Amino acid sequence: MSRAPFMFGLAIASFAAAAPAMPEPPKLDMTGFFTGKSHADNVIKIALHSPHRLIVDSVGGHNKEGEFVLVDTVREEGKPVRTRTWVMHPVGADHFSGSLSDAIGPVDVVVRGDSAAISYTMKDGHLKILQEIQLQGDGRSLSNHVIAKKFGLTFAHVDGTIRKVD
Repeated sequence: MSRAPFMFGLAIASFAAAAPAMPEPPKLDMTGFFTGKSHADNVIKIALHSPHRLIVDSVGGHNKEGEFVLVDTVREEGKPVRTRTWVMHPVGADHFSGSLSDAIGPVDVVVRGDSAAISYTMKDGHLKILQEIQLQGDGRSLSNHVIAKKFGLTFAHVDGTIRKVD
């Protein structure tokens, strides 16, 4: 019986033990990130229109009922400034549900590692929204990608960055 397979297995095991452990990927803490002030600088592209800027300044925190409230001031080129309010509560590990003043029905937020998927239907035009945000390496910014669909067709999309201000 040869000792070579045993020695090879022993060498692999000792290499694995000596190799540095990979660092844990960053985990997105939704309420932690959005507590305080944040600023989003985006470009929105609506079908048959030229792309234009979409700026959102937000302030977030917990209310006395323990819900997380985020108030957005939305500045979209060519439109009046508007305010929208998110009210969210946890419904499970890394899962939130709640309301948005711009939405019909519930908002659903699912966090997976460094990313979150946010879905809801807008009051204006009944567009189905899927927003995907991902924590960046600096830990203080998120990539932001939104797709708005109607009848299964993409009507608009938003791309940009959300930065924690404080």
